[in-house]
Amino acid sequence: MLRAVFDFAAHETTPAAPGELELIQRFMNLHEHRAGVRGDLPPSPELVKWFLVDRGLMDDGDPWTHADHKLALDLIEALHAKVRENYAEPAGSRDVAVIDRVTDAAGLTPRFGLAGPPRLEPKATGAAGGLGGIVAIAFLAQLDGRWGHLKNCAHETCRGVFFDHSKNHSGKWCSMQKCGNRAKAKAWRERHEARGRRA
Repeated sequence: MLRAVFDFAAHETTPAAPGELELIQRFMNLHEHRAGVRGDLPPSPELVKWFLVDRGLMDDGDPWTHADHKLALDLIEALHAKVRENYAEPAGSRDVAVIDRVTDAAGLTPRFGLAGPPRLEPKATGAAGGLGGIVAIAFLAQLDGRWGHLKNCAHETCRGVFFDHSKNHSGKWCSMQKCGNRAKAKAWRERHEARGRRA
């Protein structure tokens, strides 16, 4: 059996999004590499649970089922769709339904604490509460405008999500060292080949 190699840091060369939005960014960027398999693979049940436990969204002893893992993968896809809305590409009804299902299962409730800003807090614990905590952060980020700075990497083979820190909102790649340099090298090769064909 091939041994999975977890990429816990996800796109580790990608600058972190500010505050709690970094957690959303890393959740959407979770993936695995497996020996003998080319490219990124969806995160396994073990990796997703590890992430939720590591980030304090659920306890290690909490049950984690196949259905929980499938819902987590669906949530990752739905959040990617919500990022695409930043490019005026509306999320589909299926994506919205997934987010609503997570919200309902978590029992997200508004809280107006004396210390700190208002927040959404899951009533549920375990997997439902953990995934609900992710939706709560995404929801508040949409309200305050931070979500609009999240982008999908422009490189054709990359699914990385990054926070555009640029002043003019012109960032294209999750990592200049990785995807940006690949894209520039490809563009140079294409220009060079085109000049060769014209010669």
